[in-house]
Amino acid sequence: MTKNDCVLCHRPVNFSIGLIDLMLPVKINEPTCCDRCCRRFELINQKQACPDCGRKMKKRELCHDCVKWNSQSSLDFKNSACFVYNDEMKKFMQQYKFAGDYQLAKVFRAQFMKKIKKSKIDLIVPIPIDADTMVTRGFNQVVGLTTGQHLTSALEVRADIHKARQSSKNRRSRMETVQPFRLVNPELVANKRVLILDDVYTTGRTIRHAAALMYEAGASEVQGNTLAR
Repeated sequence: MTKNDCVLCHRPVNFSIGLIDLMLPVKINEPTCCDRCCRRFELINQKQACPDCGRKMKKRELCHDCVKWNSQSSLDFKNSACFVYNDEMKKFMQQYKFAGDYQLAKVFRAQFMKKIKKSKIDLIVPIPIDADTMVTRGFNQVVGLTTGQHLTSALEVRADIHKARQSSKNRRSRMETVQPFRLVNPELVANKRVLILDDVYTTGRTIRHAAALMYEAGASEVQGNTLAR
């Protein structure tokens, strides 16, 4: 029996490592979050999620947002998400993303990676952050949620547009956001199945902007994967 401290509440997390675990040629995933804290986050049952955006539903059917998207756009894009964006996830993002507490990435990294590995894709492209945010925060919060996976930096934030945090915008402002990205080396995307990663899917405007660029560059298929919806 050994223990770690929960990265959220700092209480001890007890766990056992057996002899077989020590003999296996794989890294042991030690728990980083206690059961009490983990229960505050709500996993999305994929059998009860919107098939186009990953939102939690009572049954697997299109949510009202995706019905609108499909009536306004012909973009062939579907997103999947791990968790509901509830109050606990909101507090987590405030501390991890905006306060820059990088160690909190450990809480969801294994779960996020498990979902990524189920995707049949050729390229994994994270949503980028702008240069100013990289200086102040010190890391890309999407990249921080991944480990041991090759990521392709095919996107960058355009320098010629006004920058404002998506979290500070209301729904209407988000939907009216102009294309914030440009493609780096578009030839890397041509004829590839691309998985775009982001931390939170809110209206879908940001990740769909990215998907549109991938299709313009000749991607054969574009999917999305977000930690929360």
